[in-house]
Amino acid sequence: MFKNKHVVIAMLVAPVLAIMAWFAVDYFVGERPHAATPGSTYTLVAKSNCRYASGQCDLENADFKLSIRPGMVSASSIALTLSASHELQSAAMGLVDGDDTRPPAPMTRTNDTGTEWQALLPSPASDDASIRVAVRANDATWYAEVPVVFLQVQE
Repeated sequence: MFKNKHVVIAMLVAPVLAIMAWFAVDYFVGERPHAATPGSTYTLVAKSNCRYASGQCDLENADFKLSIRPGMVSASSIALTLSASHELQSAAMGLVDGDDTRPPAPMTRTNDTGTEWQALLPSPASDDASIRVAVRANDATWYAEVPVVFLQVQE
């Protein structure tokens, strides 16, 4: 089988052609990144640290990134800090705990650049609760819903 030079050359060339085809399909068919347009709404993707007790939740969509960290945690409320990669016009957070859906509370800007925000939310009653986040930057809206598991810091 390996005495035929055509078979040997085919075995060497086939993997190279397969890899080139993979990149060519991505180049011609793949979605091109585009700038956020004013008035549009975009979903933020929760990173893996949002799914376990990490003490931080990172959200992103292309180059737009948010980071949520718990500050003061008490039996009745949680102070959350939001850090953004871009200047935000406004930000709001709300707690969803089973059938108890509270309206989002506006967050307070804590620095002059508009990249740090803070909010006070009631403590979740169960681990099934989630936090809804909506921010506005450059007249576009970004939103996400994340579980509250990340609020517990693993020691």
